[in-house]
Amino acid sequence: MRNFLIILLFIVVTALLNTLIGGVAGYALASLFFAIILFTGKGDILIAGYNTASEEEKEKCNIKRLRFLVGSIFILLACLIALRDMDIMGRGLFVVSTIILVIVTLILANTWAMKK
Repeated sequence: MRNFLIILLFIVVTALLNTLIGGVAGYALASLFFAIILFTGKGDILIAGYNTASEEEKEKCNIKRLRFLVGSIFILLACLIALRDMDIMGRGLFVVSTIILVIVTLILANTWAMKK
């Protein structure tokens, strides 16, 4: 039930911010909001795959590092969205930056955020 409420909160906050602010800036603020949730240790459901992983898989992860990594990615994504929304960054550079961010995240999540 708690997981459902966090997902519902994610949807409501994102929709509310987009309605109030308009445009892409709502997504940037929603990303910052969920980064804060992750940094406080309450948003494990926001980490793709961690919630559905078995107990053995969860034990292989260093959850503190994984929370920090995903929270940091939310902040970087918010910055990229804001730069794109202010027309400081072109569409092509935004797409390339996002792809690089995803690749770096996958590498770090599978190396740095795992227990040794």
